[in-house]
Amino acid sequence: MKKRLLLLGLAAVLEVTALAVVGCNQAEEAIDDAGEAAEAWLHPALADVVAGDGRTLTVATDPTYPPFESMEGDTPVGFDIDLAKALAEELGAEIRFTFLEWDALLTALSADSRDFDFAASAMTIRPDRAETILFSNPYFVSFQALAVPADSDIKSFDDVTSGVRIGVQSGTTGNIFADEHLSDLGVVIRPYPGGVDCFMAMQSGEVDGVIIDVGVAALYAADDAFDIKNLGPIPAAEQENFGLAFGKSRTTLADAINEALAAVIASGKYAEIYAKWIDADNPPVMP
Repeated sequence: MKKRLLLLGLAAVLEVTALAVVGCNQAEEAIDDAGEAAEAWLHPALADVVAGDGRTLTVATDPTYPPFESMEGDTPVGFDIDLAKALAEELGAEIRFTFLEWDALLTALSADSRDFDFAASAMTIRPDRAETILFSNPYFVSFQALAVPADSDIKSFDDVTSGVRIGVQSGTTGNIFADEHLSDLGVVIRPYPGGVDCFMAMQSGEVDGVIIDVGVAALYAADDAFDIKNLGPIPAAEQENFGLAFGKSRTTLADAINEALAAVIASGKYAEIYAKWIDADNPPVMP
């Protein structure tokens, strides 16, 4: 009798153990299935994002260049910021921003830095930059413009002659344009770290004018805090196309961003962002 009870008890234990194993296996399978379902929406191009989680894009910008990128308290805002958010949403990704000064941003991109995934910072696509930087398809058209104090004797670009002091953001196409077109005329070129620094310098009398992208010039001209006028695009300036910028090794991600950019444009979301930050009365001029 005792032997029979022992056998029955052992059988019961084995049955409970078997059920527990089955339960564990089913739980593990459920977790695996849930994990696969959760990951199924992730874009393959996000596999090597620097955040290491396969889902978070880290975007670098120099937030001194409204209306494209600037800070409201601790929060980045602007055209490029909203565009980057729209691209991340299209890819099903989270997004975070990191901030670098312009020259440091160019250096990091040229070094194929793994500190961020790409840069959204009103960067003009240029052949010399493209030697070390991978660009997206162009997403914005711009021209260099001249801004001067409201009471300035400078009425046009032709009035920028020997002795005139011109502020530019260091390393930008405005800086390059001024060096190429004005240095030989005896014009004094003064580089500053950020766009806002240029206008602060003009407001304080350090410079007589600022050469900068036309959208930026228009923004400051409309700001009552700066008593300036925007003389508009410089006739000698060529059309510039902005591109999102990647390290040379990030071809897979750049391809995905190009696809997302096309989708954001086609959906009308790009036009909404343009109207919010650039021009609410006229549609964007696309590259």
